[in-house]
Amino acid sequence: MRKAVGLGDLFVILVAVIWASSFTVIKSAYNEFLPLAFASVRFIAATGGMLLLLALLRRPLRVARGDLLRAAVVGAFHVGFYQIFFSTGLRHTTATNSILIINASPVLTAVMVWLTRAEPISWRQGAGIALAMLGTLTLTQAGGAVAGGHLKGDALTFLAAVSYAVTPVLVLPLLRRYATITVMAIGMLFGTVLLTVVALPELLRQSWAVSPGAWAQLAYAAFGAGTLGYLLWYEGISRIGPTRVAAYSYLIPVIGVALAVAVLSEAFTLAHALGAVVILAGVTLARWPARAREEGKGFPTRRIESAEALKGGG
Repeated sequence: MRKAVGLGDLFVILVAVIWASSFTVIKSAYNEFLPLAFASVRFIAATGGMLLLLALLRRPLRVARGDLLRAAVVGAFHVGFYQIFFSTGLRHTTATNSILIINASPVLTAVMVWLTRAEPISWRQGAGIALAMLGTLTLTQAGGAVAGGHLKGDALTFLAAVSYAVTPVLVLPLLRRYATITVMAIGMLFGTVLLTVVALPELLRQSWAVSPGAWAQLAYAAFGAGTLGYLLWYEGISRIGPTRVAAYSYLIPVIGVALAVAVLSEAFTLAHALGAVVILAGVTLARWPARAREEGKGFPTRRIESAEALKGGG
């Protein structure tokens, strides 16, 4: 019989903690770093770590010429647009709001899958989408978010969630033909180039005389939440399967919000709690496993769940 909790479970739980804490770490780093400058240097380092990992595992860094454009587009959304919107959004909102809005992205993926006619939306998914959107609206109004200046950040963070939601739909054909780490490494290369081009003005304005603590935060975000996080997450998928891994992803918003409130002293009102509960309820419904008789229709549920794991932390 399978162990109740094995090494794969421990890997995924560790990554959930790392990714959850990354929101607070990145928000704190903005005291000394400009957002896009931080994101650009972070992903240059993370991409280097990913390429080193690829070499150590002796995996090829190539796909067929016909798939190269799709891999580039995956990287543009998964790293480029996602980080541009996420980084600038986090600058203008709280880590709490950012965590909860980003973690509503699976319901947006369900919408994308439906719009591309890849898979019909069940009544549960439809209800989940509606609940998640309602929760997001509740969250943006929590504690007077409009008056507090968080609306801009919340809107940008929502665009980051949309950017991620496109990724699973685009990446599925590649995951059928290539190793995940190969697809990720190529995507990160293209996405980091786009991110760095957009970040160039901030890179030129950034003062690099920052404290050792700020450099440590950047290293944690690059190699902890980046290279190491993805390695352990996908090792967990290979050991215990994407369905079980998806269940652990619900730890990320819970741990992340708790850390943001404790470390950054962010407000967490009854309205925040209500928005969080409604969002998580919506995500739960949207990601509810398909019944056995439905598994033969549309894209395989396990493949979609595996592709959704590409998101990671901040």
